[in-house]
Amino acid sequence: PNAPSPQAEIHELADFVEWQAWRDGSASMRTANSVVNRLDDNFNNQGCEDDSDQSADQLDEVFVELERRSSACNGGYPFELKMHGTVLAHQSQMNEAAAIAYRFLLLATRLNMKTGKIHADMDGTELMEELGSSIMRNYLGAGRAESYVFGTSAAGGFSTHVDNLCCALGEGGGYKPADPGRVRAMDAKIDAVSWIPFADRNPGKLVVFTQCKTGTSWRGFLGDLQPEAFMKTWTRDRALNLPPLRAFCISEALDRSRWIETSAQGGLFLDRCRLVDYANTLDSSLCQQLICWTNAAFEYSTR
Repeated sequence: PNAPSPQAEIHELADFVEWQAWRDGSASMRTANSVVNRLDDNFNNQGCEDDSDQSADQLDEVFVELERRSSACNGGYPFELKMHGTVLAHQSQMNEAAAIAYRFLLLATRLNMKTGKIHADMDGTELMEELGSSIMRNYLGAGRAESYVFGTSAAGGFSTHVDNLCCALGEGGGYKPADPGRVRAMDAKIDAVSWIPFADRNPGKLVVFTQCKTGTSWRGFLGDLQPEAFMKTWTRDRALNLPPLRAFCISEALDRSRWIETSAQGGLFLDRCRLVDYANTLDSSLCQQLICWTNAAFEYSTR
């Protein structure tokens, strides 16, 4: 990925330091500071307060953010802060599911996921749907929860997806559009649906509709997913027995200063660290796909 811009925020700079540590084995506050100082040639230089002073203060905040990430990832963070928190080292030997997920999510944030999403013949945005579905199932309780990947990556047409989802849920009655016009639904902003079933398989259970986004241009989509409108528009019964929840998953590690505002718009909000927190157990085939995509994407980005 390219170096951050002079206007980069703390969470963006933290991603860059992680990237440096991954590429070079480690990244110190000193080397990161030298990169930040080269980003802008227009120095402020006013007495003791110049751009290098501001950059040093900014890097202090970046390493505080890295420490926060280490804690929030609940043991799945594939980096380690050393030398009193001034050096970030990549833990290349960490190959647990959570660490695999973190590396994938870091690259899925900082690479161009419109023109550079295909690596190892796999689409990174489709892998994000699979990962989001698996992690949501873990969050609801992997022992009982079930999940269905609804996005465009799944085989079959839109009506088939709706029929299959209703069949799996035991609710909704199947596909029946409310309007007679031509269907232009695509995936109706849904990437995955997860739920906690009861043994009686009767209607009335906790159901979560999830939307997943890679990259950094996701803010304009926060309110797109409307589960109740989806049921009313596309299913025979027009509703679930219990109103469903909505969730929004992103590959980016969200700026902490915007957490309340953003999560209020997105519903149940899972950023990179929250996803990794519940990525401790993933299907082995999904892990292998994530590894293959990440390795190919890493090689591509270091050319």
